[in-house]
Amino acid sequence: MANKIFARCAGILFFVVSGVILAACSATAEPAEVSVRLKWLHQTQFAGMYIAEQEGYYEDENLTVTIDSVDFEQQSAIEKVLAGENDFGLTSPEALLLARSEGKPVRAVAVIFKLNPTVYLVTPDSGIETPEDLLGEKVALSPEEPTILFIAMMKQLGLDLDQVEIVETTTFDLYECWELAPVCPNYSTNGPIILDQAGEEYNLIWPSDYGVTWYGDVLVTTEQMIEEQPEVVERFVRATLKGWQKAIEEPDLAVTTTLALDSQLDEEFQTEAMQRSIPLIDTGEAPIGVMSEEIWQNTLDILLDQEILSEPLDLEQVYTNEFAEGALE
Repeated sequence: MANKIFARCAGILFFVVSGVILAACSATAEPAEVSVRLKWLHQTQFAGMYIAEQEGYYEDENLTVTIDSVDFEQQSAIEKVLAGENDFGLTSPEALLLARSEGKPVRAVAVIFKLNPTVYLVTPDSGIETPEDLLGEKVALSPEEPTILFIAMMKQLGLDLDQVEIVETTTFDLYECWELAPVCPNYSTNGPIILDQAGEEYNLIWPSDYGVTWYGDVLVTTEQMIEEQPEVVERFVRATLKGWQKAIEEPDLAVTTTLALDSQLDEEFQTEAMQRSIPLIDTGEAPIGVMSEEIWQNTLDILLDQEILSEPLDLEQVYTNEFAEGALE
């Protein structure tokens, strides 16, 4: 615990010092207009960017930034970035790896959620507490990430997937899902909050507790952007991570900044969601934004094992820490 606290404080100190040193340089940088595409509608999941805008961190970098919420007709932020509609996008690690396997020139420049928030919520009367208890039980799974992580978790523990009855679900409603099976996928920043606010009991299974390391939101841009405008990428990443550091230090500010974008959001829910997001963003093991080769390799190995990818990838083409680490200099 002491090491984690030290690492977190060190990260804060780096940001303070770097802010002073870089202020003069940023003031003389060429002005640029950029946009970023979110994975979903406005909520505290993206509060670091809202703060970077409100607190003037983007302006300090001579950037004018447009923050676009998800386009439900084309949900892939990667496709938006490749089409030139946005300069940056937030996406999942598997979506990025799949894009790279198809030769699409996009690369991660920072990670926001270092721990994936995907969990499996279990009805309290089922008697299920661990993955071993899932054998002989029914589990509802939605496509893509929740299924990938579930299979990886079971394989990691050497458990026979054939002994689990998997039911496909596409509902976002936890209670509807529990009508299908006693185990349902959800996010630690969503379902558990709903149940806690309702005073209901539940059990929770985290894949990360069983050796499945997997990022959540990663920030991506094109190879062309990195090659032709590296200073803009650097400035955007620096301001964004500064915004996230501020959100971690002042979660109440993160909530009020988010509510300013959508006053219909539930303040109590967003406050709790932000609190539960902090340890997923700032794990204390490395500065926020900086990515691990080991985690990217684990993710790639899982996709290869499940035959979602057919061939290995050069991870140097998948991500770079150049900008996230540069934000701390």
